[in-house]
Amino acid sequence: MHAKSIGLAWIVVKDIKKAVKFYTDVVGLKLIEMNEEFGWAELEGREGQGMRLGIAQQSEECPSPVNPGQNAVLTFTVDNIDKAIKDMQKQGASFLGKVEVVPGHVKLQTMKDTEGNVFQLVEVLSPVKQHKHEHEHEHKHKSGCCSH
Repeated sequence: MHAKSIGLAWIVVKDIKKAVKFYTDVVGLKLIEMNEEFGWAELEGREGQGMRLGIAQQSEECPSPVNPGQNAVLTFTVDNIDKAIKDMQKQGASFLGKVEVVPGHVKLQTMKDTEGNVFQLVEVLSPVKQHKHEHEHEHKHKSGCCSH
């Protein structure tokens, strides 16, 4: 597997609105996206450079392997998540759950590294790829538990 980039690190919070306010008002980041239906927000630096910060709302409907106040979760963007998963399985990678699809946005697989840190593989979907993978689990939770 070859990661194309590290484009996002995300955290889990108890109160997404409070967290967004902190990261915009106190840290000075710029809110790029807020999706209350999925409990997800993305922020970036004022100059639009570097990685984005994702904020996921903690949810009982969609339990995350990361609790509020733990570490950030890095996402590694790949061209083909199915191939990347097969490559990582051959290397004995540890998977958490199944591939999830956020329709029209991303496919993602949550994993653990050798030290127990959580990370995700992410493939950005085009509308054509979305239709090819409709047989896979579609993410329908109302609160965000995954990166975008």
